[in-house]
Amino acid sequence: MKKIAVIVRNLPFNTRRNAEALRMSVGLTLREDKVTVIFMDDGVYTATSKKPERINYPSMDREFGALRMLKCTLLADKPSMDKRGIKELIENIKKADREEIVRTMNESDIIIPF
Repeated sequence: MKKIAVIVRNLPFNTRRNAEALRMSVGLTLREDKVTVIFMDDGVYTATSKKPERINYPSMDREFGALRMLKCTLLADKPSMDKRGIKELIENIKKADREEIVRTMNESDIIIPF
């Protein structure tokens, strides 16, 4: 079993990039690897309870639901949240300090940046 970290760093709007990162993360669990998704920088907006239908952007509820069901770890970088004034996250996403994010990356066998 390998530890895989998927790092989501970009805005979720006007692109399918972040949704693809989440779908790929679900797929990575097929080999029974331990997958952690880390939301950093502008990627923390992906972890908020926004209303995507207001800007004609499809919801990622299905991907988040699958990741929760598969017991993947979901972390949001607290300094990135603080810088952007983000207070609330989607259910089961943990606020993590920078030390925990760095430790998770250091312990990972594979890091996939998005």
